[in-house]
Amino acid sequence: MEELERRGTSADQLLDELLPEELDWQRLVRAYPIAALSVAAVGGFLLGRNRGRAIVVALSAFAADSLTENVNTFIGKQVL
Repeated sequence: MEELERRGTSADQLLDELLPEELDWQRLVRAYPIAALSVAAVGGFLLGRNRGRAIVVALSAFAADSLTENVNTFIGKQVL
C-alpha cells in the first residue's frame, strides 16, 4: 500500500508529465475542488464526444486482456 502511495497513480504521472513543473495541480484541486471537478467533467465530455469510439475500443481491449490474465492466473496455466 505504501508503495502505491509513493509511486502515485498513472493519472498523477501523466499530469506531472503534461503540466509545467511549477504548477502544483494537486494543491489547486484541494483548494478548488468544485472548479477542478467542473473542468474534468467538461474535458471528459469533450473528449468523449470527439474520441468516444476509440476510448470504448481501448477500454474493451484492456478489460479483455485483464480478464484473460486473471483467468490464467486463477487456473494456474496458460489456457486463454
